[in-house]
Amino acid sequence: MRRVLSGWFGGSVLLSLCFSLHAVQAASCDEVRVLVSGYYSNVHVYDACTGAFVRNLDEDGRIHGAQAVKLGPDGRLWVVSEEASTLLRYDADTLAFVDTFARVDPGWGMTGVAFSGGGAYVGSYATGALRRFDLASGAAENLPLAGTTLLRGPDNGLMSAPDGSLYIPGYDSSNVVRFDPVGRSYAQFVAPRDNGLRATRGLLLNPAGDLLYVSGERSNQILRYRFPGGGLDKVLTTSIATPTGLAWHPDGSLLVAGNGARGVGVLKVDAATGEEKSLLIPVGSGGLSGPTYIAVIPRPRGAAETPDPARIGSQYWLTALGRLQGSQVELEANTALGAAFGAAFDPAQVRKPRWGSLRLNFLSCTEAELTWSSHGEDSARFGDGGYRIERMLITPAVTDCRRTGIGGAPNTNWLQGAWYGGPARDGEGFMLDTDGSGLVFLTWFTYRPAQ
Repeated sequence: MRRVLSGWFGGSVLLSLCFSLHAVQAASCDEVRVLVSGYYSNVHVYDACTGAFVRNLDEDGRIHGAQAVKLGPDGRLWVVSEEASTLLRYDADTLAFVDTFARVDPGWGMTGVAFSGGGAYVGSYATGALRRFDLASGAAENLPLAGTTLLRGPDNGLMSAPDGSLYIPGYDSSNVVRFDPVGRSYAQFVAPRDNGLRATRGLLLNPAGDLLYVSGERSNQILRYRFPGGGLDKVLTTSIATPTGLAWHPDGSLLVAGNGARGVGVLKVDAATGEEKSLLIPVGSGGLSGPTYIAVIPRPRGAAETPDPARIGSQYWLTALGRLQGSQVELEANTALGAAFGAAFDPAQVRKPRWGSLRLNFLSCTEAELTWSSHGEDSARFGDGGYRIERMLITPAVTDCRRTGIGGAPNTNWLQGAWYGGPARDGEGFMLDTDGSGLVFLTWFTYRPAQ
């Protein structure tokens, strides 16, 4: 990694962001995730709402010198591994490794990747060259050189425009160059050191597609140019030291990698005024070392989450069935074992062993004495016990029952609903259901025995 400035956790922090502008604008932060390349570490995954570290992209040592990370037209996640001289692909939903799409010669210095017209284009920091890989066959083609008078040090902010042309940040030439893939021609878009620009890194179109944001790492600038016509629109800020990558957060903030008043890392900045709002991801979070790039990609709908053990707890429930005789009901209780949550649920795996027996002695239309017996071989061996329970809500059927009493009620609908053991047992409860003629179904939401 050659382009190093002081003040960035022992190395230059280079970040950019690639994701559909309209998709980001329409999404909320919980619908996307943030990936940050660490040149000296890995590609790290972060929560887009909080900036919290989630996981590493690759734990098998494939990534060395992580640079650009982008969603490709094939729906996969493409990663430039500069020091390994490889272009890698991962599943964008599961983040599992797919393949090594291409290799370049050691020292070639592959940094950025962009897509246009059925090809993946990569830039060489060392030679100033562009290379095209056919997306279908993987065949490589070396493109004409721009020449060192026009372009030196293509960097990882390489991007494609809506018309299919490529825009190349020249780090050593301090400019932005446009490349026409059809005519194979280059043209100056932002002249060298225009408005003081030095060490061009990040390029980012606004959602409307009529403004291009450009960061100058050595000039501490974020400049905004009219697009595609060119010409300076505004110097957005000069107060963030060594700004590199630029991106859109779903809340409309401009994400800037730099050293600002709010800290060092990925900053949220007002896109109109340049005012810093907050620090989203600090340098060093999750082991991140030498960040080089950021990609904001959608979370898959219905993506598998890692259950939070702190929120699972020790809940336990059982069901019971019985028939009301007078003011009492005896119920045989069972529990359920063997199945799993969500898509993993298989009814064939469910077992319903006997738990024990329950008795409800209704004292009125709103109160009852609960007792249980769970001991012996054919039980869960929870022991014996009991306590008084009461209704949580008064329904019309309960109001009618209060007028007549249990014995005078025309049906058993008065017992239907939620019951619990009062404030002293808040957090545990029962749901009772009935066919109206005395058959009672009970579900008890309780907890596992204390260990």
